[in-house]
Amino acid sequence: MATPILSHSISQFQLGRYATLANQIEALKAEPIGATVEAGARSASLKTCERRSVSWRSVVERLKGTGYASRILSCTKPTTYTKLVVS
Repeated sequence: MATPILSHSISQFQLGRYATLANQIEALKAEPIGATVEAGARSASLKTCERRSVSWRSVVERLKGTGYASRILSCTKPTTYTKLVVS
C-alpha cells in the first residue's frame, strides 16, 4: 500500500494541537470508568473487545495444517481494547 503524498505542509502548531487533543481524549476515556452517566439526551458506554493477531494464520495453515494453527491460536492471549461510545 502506497503512502499518500500530502499537497500541503503540517505546521508545528497543528502537530502540537493534535498531541494536546489526543492527550485530552485519553484523559477523558479514563474518567467514565466506574462512573454513572447523568440522564439526558446523550448516553455513554464502554465497549470492550478482544482481538488476536492472526495475520500469520494462513501461512501456518498452509505449512503445518489447520489443527496446528488452531492449537497455536488457542494459546495466544488476545489484546483487549476499550472504546468510549457516546451517542
